[in-house]
Amino acid sequence: MPGTYTVEYSTDDVTWTALSNVQAININIGRKEMLQQYSASTAQIVVRYPNGYNSPIAEMVSGTYIRIGSPNTTDPYYSAYFGKIKDVSVTYGIPYVSNVGNADFLNISIEGSFAAAARMQGNSYAMAAGLAYTQGLDMFTETNINISFPNTVQMGAATISSTWGDWVNSVLVTINGRLIDCQGVDGITVRGPFNQTTCSVNFSDVANNATNQVYDQVTFGAFSDNFYTQVTVDPADFAAQSVTKSGATDPLRTYLVNTLSASAAQALDQANFLLSQYETQKFALTSVSCLAEAQTSFKLDKMGLTQLGEIIGSRVSVTFRGTVYQSVVEGITVSATPNSSRYTYYLSGADLNNYLILNDAVFGRLDFNKLGY
Repeated sequence: MPGTYTVEYSTDDVTWTALSNVQAININIGRKEMLQQYSASTAQIVVRYPNGYNSPIAEMVSGTYIRIGSPNTTDPYYSAYFGKIKDVSVTYGIPYVSNVGNADFLNISIEGSFAAAARMQGNSYAMAAGLAYTQGLDMFTETNINISFPNTVQMGAATISSTWGDWVNSVLVTINGRLIDCQGVDGITVRGPFNQTTCSVNFSDVANNATNQVYDQVTFGAFSDNFYTQVTVDPADFAAQSVTKSGATDPLRTYLVNTLSASAAQALDQANFLLSQYETQKFALTSVSCLAEAQTSFKLDKMGLTQLGEIIGSRVSVTFRGTVYQSVVEGITVSATPNSSRYTYYLSGADLNNYLILNDAVFGRLDFNKLGY
């Protein structure tokens, strides 16, 4: 076994109290496929609650901070999951003797920081055109949600007439970014395609050591949402830009994306880039799943990085039957009990993240990798 998971709660992010009798933990962060829109990360915790009816924990209400520590956590601020309580329920069982209900369970639902943005109305805020990073500072001023965008991407102006979460998702599709919202108090990180980290631990169907985590389940697939013969990028302030695969015939498979591009030229570059990624249908690696207790050196919760959330958007290699597949992690699910835990990683292939990055062994191949936009 890799070790023990911890669950703590706090009302102020200063004083933390451990929850005992934790029976099950489930965590979901990121997404399962590349073109899925982001929603808030979630976690669920089940706790035996024999004294809860007589002496309930007053802090078990919506808005209380929860952090889940993995077996490799020494610094609690690098926990596996950090969020706030969304919902709480108690399942009461029989019997109840001497103020003790041994069959009583506390059920806690938790959500990441993006949930607050998804509920918060923009009230027609006029976001000025500029760097995404600067727009993130404006969002913090308006919402008190600390969001970090890449500081080299130009964005168009926008009137935020729905929610701040909708606007963030529009930024994500504009820059092909990935969202992490479970790493700290009221914090969201958006990772662009050019600032990926690389896991120093990888996956293998054979090797099982400090730099390779062995998996027992692997999935390959051909997703319809990863194959298009026409792309239309429709920016808020400029004319829509469409490109079509050479030789494609009707009916066309069209991917329409609404963006906040800073110019029509940027939108056209994005349309050309997206078409180059999705114009060929591929049968590709989509997920691997690993048992924690099967590892000789447990690294599944960090994969050589600092915490679970940082793995989202990071590069990792998967060795399967002698072939090495270069992949990017899109999402992660964790299910843990006192006896066992399983980590499943949802992946996209390097050929669907095909940016040209000079001096890079995977993304630095001239005439293969594509210029960004």
